[in-house]
Amino acid sequence: MIRRIILTQLGYLEVDDRDYYGNKRMELAGGLISLLFEDLFKRFNSELKKIADLTIPKPRAAQFDVVRHMRQDLITTSLVIAISSGNWIVKRFKMERKGVTQVLTRLSYISALGMMTRIASQFEKTRKVSGPRSLQPSQWGMLCPSDTPEGEACGLVKNLALMTHITVDVEEEPTARLLFNLGVEDVYMLSGEEIHSQLSYIVFLNGLVLGVVRDPVHLVTTLRLMRRHGYLNDFISVSTNRAHRTVYVSSDGGRLCRPYIIVSKGKPLVTSHHI
Repeated sequence: MIRRIILTQLGYLEVDDRDYYGNKRMELAGGLISLLFEDLFKRFNSELKKIADLTIPKPRAAQFDVVRHMRQDLITTSLVIAISSGNWIVKRFKMERKGVTQVLTRLSYISALGMMTRIASQFEKTRKVSGPRSLQPSQWGMLCPSDTPEGEACGLVKNLALMTHITVDVEEEPTARLLFNLGVEDVYMLSGEEIHSQLSYIVFLNGLVLGVVRDPVHLVTTLRLMRRHGYLNDFISVSTNRAHRTVYVSSDGGRLCRPYIIVSKGKPLVTSHHI
């Protein structure tokens, strides 16, 4: 990242767009609930530990009964309060959000569908900045360009397109092993001159440097063929950036994906049989 900043400052690379949707990750309901549950479970354990530390060292103390000192309603009550009020408070990450949950309105089928596919940005609505509110080319096919409210939330509250899919986490280790088997050299086995050679492309897996490959076209083509034939997860993203000489492989959750029609020799591979 520091190297990219220096090269951009010197004029060798162009400035990136911070609103590019390929770099954004969505937080889904499951992830938010898991964060809240983890925080409540740690709080439950710490309270039980405090009670045990106060009770056990006492002289002539009776046998410590763990079950009797457990607060059975702590986790359930806190989850119910968070979901009913919409206030998400996770002390571990100092996260305090309001309006996370909302009552689903069923005025019509379309309105209910639109509310269930709504995306709320964490950007402050009172700030008069046009960048996060404007349409981006990277939203094509993934976000609806017209379904956004009026007023101060315009452009910050968006809706997913009907064919959009949001990915979930996929285990990294099998993907990393496959990349090494396909010719990626481990970054820890190379020198600085070999990593930044004009003949090598740096391979990133979920934002972390995995290694270097000499033939990026063969690597990307093989990964895409394996994905289309079912040997890889359907939603593992593979892309090449020739300007930066990098290959990006992503298997993390929260990425927006849209369907593509594969065209071979000028003809689409999707037929009436698939439809």
